[in-house]
Amino acid sequence: MQNSYARHAATVALTALAPASWGTTYAVTTELLPSGHPLFAGLMRALPAGLLALAITRVLPRGAWWWKAAVLGTLNIGALFPLLFVAAERLPGGVAGTLSAVQPLLVAGLAIAALHTRPTAWTWTWGVLGVAGVGLVVLGPEARLDAVGVLAGLGGTAGMAVGVVLTKRWGRPEGVGAMTLAGWQLAAGGVVLLPLTVLFEGAPPAIDAEAAAGYLWLGGMGGLISFTLWFRGIGRLPVGASAPLVLLSPLVATLVGLTLGETLGTLQALGFALALTALLAAQFNSPDLSRLFTKRRDPEKDMKDMTIAVLGSTGMVGSRVVAEAAARGHRVRALSRKPAAEHPNVTSHPVDASDPDALREALAGADAVVVAVRTEPVDQDFLVGTTRAVLDSGIRVLVVGGAGVLRSPEDPALPVADNPVYVPAEVRPVAAAGVAQLRACEAHSDDGWVYLAPPALLEPGERTGRYRRGTDTLLTAPDGRSWISAEDLSVAVLDELEHPGTDRLVTVGHH
Repeated sequence: MQNSYARHAATVALTALAPASWGTTYAVTTELLPSGHPLFAGLMRALPAGLLALAITRVLPRGAWWWKAAVLGTLNIGALFPLLFVAAERLPGGVAGTLSAVQPLLVAGLAIAALHTRPTAWTWTWGVLGVAGVGLVVLGPEARLDAVGVLAGLGGTAGMAVGVVLTKRWGRPEGVGAMTLAGWQLAAGGVVLLPLTVLFEGAPPAIDAEAAAGYLWLGGMGGLISFTLWFRGIGRLPVGASAPLVLLSPLVATLVGLTLGETLGTLQALGFALALTALLAAQFNSPDLSRLFTKRRDPEKDMKDMTIAVLGSTGMVGSRVVAEAAARGHRVRALSRKPAAEHPNVTSHPVDASDPDALREALAGADAVVVAVRTEPVDQDFLVGTTRAVLDSGIRVLVVGGAGVLRSPEDPALPVADNPVYVPAEVRPVAAAGVAQLRACEAHSDDGWVYLAPPALLEPGERTGRYRRGTDTLLTAPDGRSWISAEDLSVAVLDELEHPGTDRLVTVGHH
């Protein structure tokens, strides 16, 4: 658990470097760059960095990712950069920073439709307080509200909010790193800006050493490096944790202003503290206040007397988990589109797993939930979306995933998903969906989940009650086989629920 917290904190810290570097944009633009050339500034920040990333990674988009990269590149780069420079030129840095601070609220609203998640009151509250805090820091009676600058600032903020949500929804192709994704988008954004710059603006009449240094900083730290860290973070953090990090941009802009001779009054200092508190609070789940008013329960008793919801309860795995849990005396909610067979300890709940509201209602009051859903043909978006919706419930979650997330026993550096010995080409989409499902778990701020990866072969068979348990490496028998019966897998599922440990990724197999 502590290792998980440490990894989460490290991810947040690295991701935060991106908006922190963007906070220098206002000072660099006004102090170093030639005025009146926002398109050229955006072009110089995007295209060279994008081409450098493509030269380093040597990976081009494939299939649908050509248009997805173009869309994301336009939103996150092509539209954002020139609008950001327009706002920086026409507004005081603080006013432009305040406009960017509304992004967490926009992201929270868009996430309802695009990611099927409902931000909590905790998220909304700290989002509003974050904007208020930034406003106290940077807005004053002397703040100049230029209409074009305000529209540019809001347009860039809204475009990037859509980009953040779509980046979270689409993820990135299997095997594609964060720098590759950043390179695609920077290059795409640069291609959008190139003809606009040539047609409407052109290059500045002269670029001195200071301007060259400014462009280099914005394209390096403020471009390739920051967007690589940003897209890495978006993929691993929930939007409720990543979006508020943009508050660092106006806060850093304020700190840079202090180094240039500006001062902070008492009210501004309080606003700075409020914004920073909002940023930090967004990294945690909302507290369960009901625990303060409920009597402490006996954990050992609870593990033997649980209400367990099983999502996908009529499938090969789900039906056996239902039977095993009922046989052990647990109360079982069998969740599926079609009612499951009746049993004294089992209550059937027909539910559409693609409906977050119906799913949340069906899970209410359960002590644990087992996610055992599968689709034919594979639907990765559905699988990931359903997993996120279950994780958002705050209930203990055990995901019965896929073997593709494990390491190959003969080559620990080779994921099983990429190993043709275990995963033939025709089932690679299934393995990729399982990997995406694990990434969704790892990106969620709640650590109350376990991902149980079965061995390479899972089929109906005999319940022996015996199995081997491992963590991140595929288990094989002496004869080289990697398998387990669905019946014994259900035994392992219940054992994990009744005797929870600290491992987040586990696997099982027959001897």
